[in-house]
Amino acid sequence: MKKVVFTLFSFLTWIHIAHAETNCEAAKTFMSDMGENVISLLTNQSISDKERADQFRIILETQFNLKAIGKFVLGRYWKQASDEEKQTFLNLFKEATVATYASRFKDYTSEKFEIRSCHVEPDGGVIVSSQIARPSGQTIPINWKIFEKKGEMRVYDVILEGISMGITQRSEFSSVIQNGGGKLEALNKALEKKTSQS
Repeated sequence: MKKVVFTLFSFLTWIHIAHAETNCEAAKTFMSDMGENVISLLTNQSISDKERADQFRIILETQFNLKAIGKFVLGRYWKQASDEEKQTFLNLFKEATVATYASRFKDYTSEKFEIRSCHVEPDGGVIVSSQIARPSGQTIPINWKIFEKKGEMRVYDVILEGISMGITQRSEFSSVIQNGGGKLEALNKALEKKTSQS
């Protein structure tokens, strides 16, 4: 009986490991493809800033779960907001992200995106570790938190040099909302102002 139990346990453990490896390999492929597309976009000197922003927006819409990220960064304020306020926030959040990153990296020229490793988290998500190698020899470590839902992979968080962008934005956004009387409208106005200035 013990032998049967041990065999069954070993088989189930192997299935778990094989499943984890499959998730990792699929996540690494997903990130490798996306990373190369992003680097190609950001280092393309033949397109305008608007074209770069438009293409970066498409990547955000198709490769990131913006709604899940938005709900996380708003925390308890998500439940308190109306449907209209939520949709306005998600649109402005996307545009603010495009404005921030499309312009921040537009001076890149011949950077390379490299996948280093991955591991499965207890919550079922996969962390893919990568780095951007710059011509100067500098490397920028970036980890990506990925979940697969209904056969499609999406990025849920970006950890840049050890700092979660989701947690950082949650803290910043919470401060803006609190200073605005606890209303999401205050954050939406701040994001609208930011996007209009970009």
